[in-house]
Parts: sequence; C-alpha cells; structure tokens
Amino acid sequence: MTVDGITVPILDASTVYDAASRAGIQIPVLCHRKGLHPTGGCGVCTVEDTTSGRLLPACATPPCEAMSILTDSPAAQQARRDALELLLSNHPADCEAPCQLACPSGLPVPQMLEAVTAGRWHEASRLACEYPVTCGNAAPCEKACRRRPLGGAVAICVLHRWLAGLAPQDATGRPRPPAIPPARFRSRMPRPDEATMLALCAEPGPRRVPDVTPANFTRDCAAYEAARCMQCGCRKPDACRLRALCAETGARQSAFAGHQGTMARDRSGAFRFDAARCVLCGICVRTARLMQASIAPAFQGRGLAAHIAPPLGRSWSEIPSEILSACAEACPTGAMALVPSTDREEQKNADRPERV
Repeated sequence: MTVDGITVPILDASTVYDAASRAGIQIPVLCHRKGLHPTGGCGVCTVEDTTSGRLLPACATPPCEAMSILTDSPAAQQARRDALELLLSNHPADCEAPCQLACPSGLPVPQMLEAVTAGRWHEASRLACEYPVTCGNAAPCEKACRRRPLGGAVAICVLHRWLAGLAPQDATGRPRPPAIPPARFRSRMPRPDEATMLALCAEPGPRRVPDVTPANFTRDCAAYEAARCMQCGCRKPDACRLRALCAETGARQSAFAGHQGTMARDRSGAFRFDAARCVLCGICVRTARLMQASIAPAFQGRGLAAHIAPPLGRSWSEIPSEILSACAEACPTGAMALVPSTDREEQKNADRPERV
C-alpha cells in the first residue's frame, strides 16, 4: 500500500490510519481515539484511494496492498471541510463567551468569575491585574452579557476593578496582551426557554449592584455576582479538537444553515456536560463501555433528536465519578469537562489574600 507516494507496510495494522501513523504520516481525526473501537462517523479522517476512486474513512477502513492513498488531495480536503461545516451547523456554542470577545483587553471573564465562585481569590485577582481595565466606564462586556434580560448583566467591570485591588504586589504592573485564537465560532442567541434554563445553572437572583463602586464592594457581593455568570464560553477553548481542525481546514460556521441543537446543561459534582458543544463523536460512550461501567453515557433519540445522556432516565450523578472523569478527559470538545470545587468554605482561609 502507498500513502502519499510512500510505500507503507501493512503488517498487522487494522486500519489505513494505523498503517499511515506507523510510517509517520499524520491523518486528522476527531471521533477516533487509540484503544477504542473505530466508527468513522465524523468524516474528518477522509482520504482518497486513487485505485478505486473512492473517499474512505481512514480510521475505519482495513488496509490492502492494492490501495494508493492520498491524504491531502483536493477531494479529501473538501470532504473534511464539508464534514466539519456540517458539524458546525449543529453547534450552537461559543468558543469564547460574548463578554470576553467584547472586552478590549481580552480578559477571560468566565475564568475569573469561576475562580471567584470557587473561592480562589489569588487566581482571580492575578487575572484582573494581568488584563487591566481599558474601557473606562463603557462596560462593553456587560452590554454583551447574555444575563442582561434575566435580572441584569453580571457586574463584571466592578468585579474586575475590585479584584485588581486584592492582588499582591508581584501581580501588578505587567499587562498581558490577549492571545488571538486561530478560529472563533459564535453561538446563536438562546431562545427564551433556553436562556431561563441556562440561568438556572447559575445563581438565579437579579443583579444587586446597580450603582455600586469598588469602594463599597464586599466579598459577599463578589461571590454573589460571580455565581450569576452562566459560563457561556467553552471550558476547553485551547484544547478543543474541533476548533483546531476548523482552523486547519478553513471550515466556516455559516456554510450550512442546519438544525441547531438545544443548549441544555447538566452537572454532577465537578463534572459538567454541555449539550451545545457535543458533536456526537461517541468517544465517551466507547470509553465507558471499555471500562465496563454499569451506568454510563449512551446515545439517546434518533435523527436530529439524537443526544448523549445517561440511560433509562438516570441522572449524571448516578454515573461513577471515575467514569465521568475518564469521559471528560477523552472528550475532544468542551462538551464534557471537570471544573474545580465551588466550595468556598474549604478554600477561603488558604486562598484569601490581604488587601494591599
């Protein structure tokens, strides 16, 4: 078998992808993971066999001596781009939250607010200093906040200034320019029922600081406002395989106007599942099956209603934590993730900084 003109020994390789990988030839994959049964469902690993003139999924096609594989032919590249754009058409999720995109200094707002919610005051204050306030009182982040129609926007600017005052001396004075990600995808606006549901995953109360200033801001105010954040951004913005592949292939979010799935969210302890970011690759299902879990994530529904959920009406909290951890680690997007503890009482003594 030849791959890109290089003779590749088949030996005991079970797929074209395995044979090419052993020869040092990289083929992009999304739904494939070493040790799991291949499915070839995403179409990202498509290659062209010039012998038969067919496009084949490299991760699920057995190799044979007569094959002449091209990994980067125009037809293979177009097939990968089409596959990714179809995934994006049903991907109602942001890479970065709207508030972060609107911030002139590129402050990772959800990360800062999550640190406050978890009681990691040092981390939150360092972020506030590394990305200084440059917008004055314009507050574009609050204008972009999706929480505005539901009790008012989170008081991001006040929190930003207040947290900067908590930072130790060594955290100030060195602004860090924001990194420019290779590809950004923006979500549609949530429907009213979805927005209400997303707000239920956060502190449901209204904004309590309409005219507050950092001078009369307190830790309780900070914790309350931070807990109101709906965490619109991806929890794996720099490790999302879908995002990296779209940047490599030039896939566009607007290429297809497809059905967009629900923005449902579930959580169990440190585990978070965001259905809007799930691409139905099945890696979590196969990972749990390999671990022989009695209760594990499974495919539910058919067609456009297909989704990942615990079986038979079970909840995520009934799935063993080691299964959830393995699934979160294997997930190629931000659909499944582990977040730090949100118990402020456990960390407030260790992480509470002194005002300088």
